[in-house]
Amino acid sequence: MTAGLIIIAIIGLLAVLSHRRTRFEQKVFRHVPVNEWLTLIVFPLLMFIGWALVVKNIILRPSINLISIDDFDFTIVMMIFMMYAFVGNSLHFTSKIIWRYLPEKDNHKMVYRVNEMFHGRLSHYLVYVTISIVLLLMAIIELNHPVIARISDWLGLFLLIVGVVFGFSSAKAIFYTNQWFGGYNKPLSIFASIALIILVAIFKTFQISFYYYPVSFFILVINVSFLGSFFMRQFLIFTRLNNKHKLRFLQKIFSA
Repeated sequence: MTAGLIIIAIIGLLAVLSHRRTRFEQKVFRHVPVNEWLTLIVFPLLMFIGWALVVKNIILRPSINLISIDDFDFTIVMMIFMMYAFVGNSLHFTSKIIWRYLPEKDNHKMVYRVNEMFHGRLSHYLVYVTISIVLLLMAIIELNHPVIARISDWLGLFLLIVGVVFGFSSAKAIFYTNQWFGGYNKPLSIFASIALIILVAIFKTFQISFYYYPVSFFILVINVSFLGSFFMRQFLIFTRLNNKHKLRFLQKIFSA
């Protein structure tokens, strides 16, 4: 389990760093930047390996049958959602490469606008929402497989660190970092809030502790750090605006 969580956290961080380094953009293979090849082929494969290690560890634990679910069925459902995440990642890869070679003077044409639909919201939403669902399903499948002994303080600290790393990396990967962009980020932050509420409500309903569910605690930290990163970024943006732009900013946040 530990190895799987480390892989997931590190790959999330590397995916963000690779898109923040211009040297990866400048290195091109077959007319495509190296970082895009990494995002399309290497990172998803390693992420899947990390997920498989974690799920295998959960399923091999003793079962207490807290809820009536079948481990095999839930695993298949998670794999289906992961396939959609890979589809979203492929859409983003293709549309971004097309955007790279579209002339700037064509940004008003239909081909540019349609490509941006795939490059922007559709691919980002598809990847983020499906991965969030997979994480929530991992927490649910773990309900029947708690660890025998309460997790140690050191393991709790480790889960906290890797959860914050992955949550922060997810926020940086999904969100634009310099403005609200007309509500682009709002649906994703709402979805993260709902996932967090569902997870906490499940544990409150069954009166169980995160101390016996390390993967669920890891997922809890991801959602909290994700939302924390998002709200902190929005607060920093808000403080730098003049009064006129602050009102427009708030209008976009609270508008439907």
